[in-house]
Amino acid sequence: MSLDTLGLYNIVSVTVAWSVYVLGFEFYSFSLRQIVGEDDRTISGFVFNQLVFHLFGFVLLAGLSPMLVAFGFIPSDLLFYFVIITLFDQLSQECYRICIALGRPQFANLLHFIKSGLWVYPLLVLAFFEIEVTIHFILMAWLVGTLAAFVIGVIKLAMLNVLQLKIANLDIAWIRRGILVAFPFLVISAAQLTMDFSDRYLIDYFLGKSDVGVYSFFYGIANVPTTLITSVLVAGYYPKVINAYKFQDKIGQRHALIRKFLWQSIGLAISVCAIVISLIHVLLDFVEKRPLIDQINVFYLMLGQVILFSIQVVVQTILYARHEDRFLLVSAVAGALLNILLNIFLIPNFGIIGAVISTILSMGLMLGLRLFFIAYVRRAKNK
Repeated sequence: MSLDTLGLYNIVSVTVAWSVYVLGFEFYSFSLRQIVGEDDRTISGFVFNQLVFHLFGFVLLAGLSPMLVAFGFIPSDLLFYFVIITLFDQLSQECYRICIALGRPQFANLLHFIKSGLWVYPLLVLAFFEIEVTIHFILMAWLVGTLAAFVIGVIKLAMLNVLQLKIANLDIAWIRRGILVAFPFLVISAAQLTMDFSDRYLIDYFLGKSDVGVYSFFYGIANVPTTLITSVLVAGYYPKVINAYKFQDKIGQRHALIRKFLWQSIGLAISVCAIVISLIHVLLDFVEKRPLIDQINVFYLMLGQVILFSIQVVVQTILYARHEDRFLLVSAVAGALLNILLNIFLIPNFGIIGAVISTILSMGLMLGLRLFFIAYVRRAKNK
């Protein structure tokens, strides 16, 4: 596709990402810690009440979505795709998270692959037969992928006996408590999304959709190591780290688990970055778009974000497992504010490479604050 069309697709996908967080309200940050280690009947009650909460969120999303057309974020002919994709993307994501909490990381990764990647391959077949791949084709394939992931996820959870919804009771107090616990995490996620995606809107505003296309092309490739870390490592370690703190494992055992998590995360990041670097020129020769070749330094700089992420995700998991939510909140908001300010200054002056620098500096600030908080809490407990 043209870089302009790629830019439009990325604006839509980023808006879906934002809307998924609004719809989900990061309620999983409360329910996940509740689910780990519980029996099937209790988990079914949690799932039922979380579903009720998300249905209210969908009604809100459907009512407010026309505003996205009014403000020019999404064309009117793509609004239907946006609403339905957002719904099933969020629901399939919840299936993924519940599978993680139940200690089924391999199946969870399968769901993630179906909703986030598998639907792309039929589009490649269309291109092979020289059928034009329009944005409507892309969004329809995305919708099919998210719907398929949701259906398969529901079947799996039913087989695991955690969808006993007929015996579940509406628990307004539990939902209310979940909203109070989840709200800081919603702010945290909004802040992290700001660091990840606000640059697309600002690049579009200052430079245009073609530059959004270039930036998004490289970001999608540089994000491969990050996706692997999240899917392969975090999915497996998340319930283990939560269990280690929830059931008060010995300090030595916790430290050994965290060290293993950290070194595997850094090692995977470096290994995949090396592979991606070795293949990037082959891909650029295949695509044959001069603006991409001219901006290759943007891609190399983006890989610096990957190394920071490989450390940050471990630190974030520790703070989450220890219920240090306020530290996660403060550091995320600080990083987001710095990111916006840097983007506003650097993008007009340095182009899309300014957006990469902004992300690295803001992520570095967030990581530094979180490491400081861990050291601060440890000193306070030792006094």
